[in-house]
Amino acid sequence: MDNLGQVKKFVFVIGNARSGTTLLGAALDSHPSVVLANETDASAHLWRGLDRHAILSQTYSKAIFDHANSRPSEGYTFSAGISPESKTDITVIGDKIHNPTMLYLHGDYTLIPCLAERLEMPLYFIHTIRNPFDVIATMHHRSGAPVSNRIRWYFMHCEAAAGISERISEKMFLHTYHEDLVHSTEKELGRLCHFLDLDYIPALVWKSGIWCLHSHDCPEIQSNGNNKISTPSSKACSGFPSLHDT
Repeated sequence: MDNLGQVKKFVFVIGNARSGTTLLGAALDSHPSVVLANETDASAHLWRGLDRHAILSQTYSKAIFDHANSRPSEGYTFSAGISPESKTDITVIGDKIHNPTMLYLHGDYTLIPCLAERLEMPLYFIHTIRNPFDVIATMHHRSGAPVSNRIRWYFMHCEAAAGISERISEKMFLHTYHEDLVHSTEKELGRLCHFLDLDYIPALVWKSGIWCLHSHDCPEIQSNGNNKISTPSSKACSGFPSLHDT
């Protein structure tokens, strides 16, 4: 952990399941100035009893483990870039947190300021959004739960993200769209780098093959072609401005 002396920001990647959070986390972790772990035990247990050193240590160790094991998720691998141990100018560290943990960050009003105090650095949030049709259909397909149940689960997390964003400065909360990351990769990575005050490095990760997954490769996540979803989901979307562009 000797290379963490220049860390200035802690970033949380949040979002619904099946929204592209793992892909985004891998993209950020591929930057030479970023260490971003995938679902640490610390976040799963809500950072209980952990001080700055313990949180950073667990995050750093998990990022090393993720890189060494090609960051596997749902049958795909998402690793790119160099190992955290090889990075010498790390300014951003973070965690693509467990999906239910986002609900706690929203529900426990003291948790975010408490973490900022313990970490002694500002907390940044990147909310990953994907076409609701794709997300709900994929959650239904993979879990076997009724569509109505997955719709409720989806909007529960939308409400949590909205609640968190209302408490965070606009300069420290960013909505990003999975479709933009896949289809306008360079532009979206540039926007993410700007948000985190990072130097943008062209052709950073997609040469490593991380961007090979598109909806046509996996029939279960194809949308209905016009990016529209039926009621009650479409009606519920109207309550969340960040979903209007999906």
